[in-house]
Parts: sequence; C-alpha cells; structure tokens
Amino acid sequence: MKTLVQGFSLIELMIALTIGSFITVGAVSVYSTTRQANRIQGMQSRLSEDGRFALSMLRRVVSQAGFRPTSSTDLDTTRLSSLSATSLTMKFIPDGANMIACDGSVATGVVAVVPTISFDTGAKKLSCSTTVGTVTTTTDWIAPVTGGNGTELISGVFEYGSDTSSVTTDSEFQCGSTTRDCVADSYSTTPTTPELVVAVRVCFVLRSEAVDAGVVQSAATKDCAGSNISGSDTDHKLYRTFRSTILVRNR
Repeated sequence: MKTLVQGFSLIELMIALTIGSFITVGAVSVYSTTRQANRIQGMQSRLSEDGRFALSMLRRVVSQAGFRPTSSTDLDTTRLSSLSATSLTMKFIPDGANMIACDGSVATGVVAVVPTISFDTGAKKLSCSTTVGTVTTTTDWIAPVTGGNGTELISGVFEYGSDTSSVTTDSEFQCGSTTRDCVADSYSTTPTTPELVVAVRVCFVLRSEAVDAGVVQSAATKDCAGSNISGSDTDHKLYRTFRSTILVRNR
C-alpha cells in the first residue's frame, strides 16, 4: 500500500514567499532604522561630551587667572592680557597642588604660568597653550580627528565683563581692598582696562564631523553673534551651542 505525500501548490508557495519577503524587508528596515538611531545617538554623545569637557577646562583655567600663593606677589594688573574676541592670555603662580596647566596636569614651581586660550574657526579648533619660562606647549581641547569622527569648532567668542562702579557708602559690598563691588557693569570683546575685568563670558558652537542623512534641521543654527551658520540646515551634521560666565576671583 502506497502512502501519498501532498506537497505545496504553486499558489501556496508564492504566498509563502511573499510573506517571507515582507518579513525580511521589515526586519531589514527595523535593523537599518535602529542602526541609524544608534549612530546619531553616538554623534550626539560625543558632541556633548567634548563640549562639556571644553567648558570644564575653560572654567578651571580661566578661574586661576591672577592666583598667587601669597599676597606678597601682585598680579592684579597682568592676570589677564591680550584680550580679544577670539583669544585671551592670563597669568598665575601655581600652588603646586591644585592649579592645572592646559593639558590638565598639575602646574608646579614658582615661575608664573601663562596660558593662552584661542578660538580658531579656520582650523576648527579650541586650543590652550601653556608657557612656563621659555617653553610653550599646546593642547587642543576641541579639534577634528583622523577618520572624520571628531568635533569641530564653528564659532567662538569671548566677552569681558568690566566693573567700573564705585562703592563709597557701604564697605560690606566692596571688592577686596578696592572700592568696587566686583559685579560686571558692561561686557565687551575689547576691554580697554584689563585690570577691571571681573568676569569672562564665553560662547562656542560645536559641530560633529560625522554626517548622517537622518540628521535633519528645519532651520539654520545660529553662531555666537546670532547669525545663521551657512549650510547648517542642509549638511546633515549635528550642532550644539555652549555658554558660560566665569568669574575672575583672584585679586
């Protein structure tokens, strides 16, 4: 007695292939979407981490301007110098324990340390150069990297808050031994009297080097001056603006 085995009909086979094709296309689409989302998330994380690091270093280094271990050495008139919209130079004498150089290492010795922080939108870098004596070393806090997965500086501006007020009636509000209150009365990118600067306002815009078609912006990103950054709404790159006001505490 023979057993009959019934196979698939052509119609059943075509239906199975069609359903399988739909499942495959769906799986590929989900994988592609998930992969793109992960890639964009990675770009966002790198941009945020680089920006927070640069902002942290800026706050740390600038706040050291004018520091000296003892009051016998006066750096008030030279703690900030060569001030412009794109760079600033400062001076401090390290305590050998808590002060840092541009590369984050502990600044030691009794020789004044002279860091210069610069925005270079041409090279797309935010850099800090430390001069100790006659030796200068440069550290890039933000810079493009080989392979195109780094972070670029697109815009950067320093503004300096000067205290030009006079406090004569109440010593409680005086700033140290001065007759000023140490509150910035006005901000300028080119202060005429650096020793009156009590705060530094910083703004910079960073951009991801990496490109992803999934990054879509409805409008152009503004630079630190409030103008549109050309191509920022069509280049499929991520942008982020960082701002902070840093007090110059040492007097």
